[in-house]
Amino acid sequence: MTGLIWKDMLVMRKTIRTYVLFLAFYALLAVFDIFPLSTVTAVTELIIMMPPLSAFSFDEYAKWDRYAAALPLDRRAVVGARYCFALLMAAAATLFCLVLTVLLSILQGADSLRGNLFSLAFCLGYGLLIADILLPLCYKLGVERARPYMYVVIFVPVILFFGAYQLGLISDGTFAALETLPESTLLAGAGLVVLLPLRGMGVAYGISCRIMGGKEF
Repeated sequence: MTGLIWKDMLVMRKTIRTYVLFLAFYALLAVFDIFPLSTVTAVTELIIMMPPLSAFSFDEYAKWDRYAAALPLDRRAVVGARYCFALLMAAAATLFCLVLTVLLSILQGADSLRGNLFSLAFCLGYGLLIADILLPLCYKLGVERARPYMYVVIFVPVILFFGAYQLGLISDGTFAALETLPESTLLAGAGLVVLLPLRGMGVAYGISCRIMGGKEF
């Protein structure tokens, strides 16, 4: 399975390098207080889930699934490698955002740390939820047919959020209220929004394995 994960990383290395430069630029904007940290965190967790999805396009172009079916490889291992790749990308994005969050909290004052960490946990959970939904769809439909669902899953919640913000259903006071919550409540909420999508990834993995097990190449 390690070799399969390295295959994905090598195939997507140029895309990952581009994303790293893109995220470094956004980090500078956050450091200079041009963009809020929550925006940078959300963008990071969203785009870092693109390489695992884009890897399907390269697999289809190279007819990798047919080649893998001819090798002595368990299909569950092939699927598992893609999910491990997605988890590695999520872990890398979380580490990047965590370092940035701590750095900016030191610069802006420690009082903002708790809210920023909760925002990070929420964005991580949302990124994992995207993987939970879209990875099985890519196995079932192929990346091109799954692309419209990708736009719906990624952009519709963002549009609804900003729409609610503009209508006053969500305000700056809503986010400021996070700072007043007890630490135990924040920790429980942060753990919940991460652990539920992480548990859902196990379910999505099982669905993807069943889809791949029934395919003929």
